[in-house]
Amino acid sequence: MAGRRFQYTGKQTPGNNTPASFTAKIASAVIRACANTGILPSVVIGQAIKESGSGNDYKAFVYNNPFGHMALASWSGDGVRLSTKKGAPYWRVYPNVYEGIKAHINNLQQGKYKLQGVALKKTPLAQLKALQAAGYNVGPDKNVYANKVAGIIDSYNLENYDRELMAYERNINDNNLAFHEQDGITKALHNIFA
Repeated sequence: MAGRRFQYTGKQTPGNNTPASFTAKIASAVIRACANTGILPSVVIGQAIKESGSGNDYKAFVYNNPFGHMALASWSGDGVRLSTKKGAPYWRVYPNVYEGIKAHINNLQQGKYKLQGVALKKTPLAQLKALQAAGYNVGPDKNVYANKVAGIIDSYNLENYDRELMAYERNINDNNLAFHEQDGITKALHNIFA
């Protein structure tokens, strides 16, 4: 059974976050959601900054959807739209930002992203280039998407969160190794079964 579908009538960009304040709001949720997935927090935070205008877009600010996930027919949760035009898309509504981030990371581990080995890439730029090669962005900047997000990562020192993730993974994993420190077989199996 699908959730309810409704109209949003507020401002399109109701938030007033800066990239730094938005990062501070979502960083701990991103690190928890990225744990043992292979997906780097710097990539997720960089994408969220780019795709939601630093969390100021109504989908992110009000409905915890910083990546613009659409509420297609298969989506069983609530959906919201801004336009009243017939056929205007509905966007997913998440109960909290962690769920929105977790859904995004799950998406990056499936289908064409899995085939490109996104989660097995060890650097932010390598993950971004794999996402671009898999056709993640279909917008006008699709051929420069990786470089744009990499620029955001560099501008706000987001790789610090990758180091925090590694420390967190070492702490929670039985063998005291972070995901990208595991042997190739372990990571390959994870990519198969993710």
